[in-house]
Amino acid sequence: MKNEKRNFNGKRTMLVLLVFAFTIAGFLLLRSGSSAQGEDAFQRFLYPTDFSDCFTVAEKKDKCKIPEEILSGMTEKELVWAVIDYPFLWEVGCSSQQPGGFSAWLAADSDAFAKLAGYDSPEDKIMKVLKAARETEGEDASNINLACQIFCDGQGSYFDFSKKQLEFLGEAKVFGGY
Repeated sequence: MKNEKRNFNGKRTMLVLLVFAFTIAGFLLLRSGSSAQGEDAFQRFLYPTDFSDCFTVAEKKDKCKIPEEILSGMTEKELVWAVIDYPFLWEVGCSSQQPGGFSAWLAADSDAFAKLAGYDSPEDKIMKVLKAARETEGEDASNINLACQIFCDGQGSYFDFSKKQLEFLGEAKVFGGY
């Protein structure tokens, strides 16, 4: 009887230790997974799509201003995607065709572009986002290529991309940019 009781207690202890070990392992696995996701996780700014209350293009663009409390908390990745998603990005074709014309136009209209231009050496982070974005297929392709053109156009005025980075940005013409 004593052996059976000891055996039962030993099994119970073993079961408790096993449950405890699996609980700790699961917690550590979830924690490591969430931190890995945290590096890639970001939230794209959602611009308005309803402009029925606007009478002019200027009113529409004002409606697309990113509130300062949101803008101040955005990462470089979120800012680059805000440039890509800017609803009036297509207007770049209507702006000056002179070097710096595209980027000067966007710096005046896009809070996200202006904030990126104000950072100290954001080029590597911009390139990382644009390269990853270019690898994805989908409805954003033309805007991604257009954003590449605009960032390339900002060379010297707003950014200091390397030769290799400029070559990548310049490839946007081949992929359907202006």
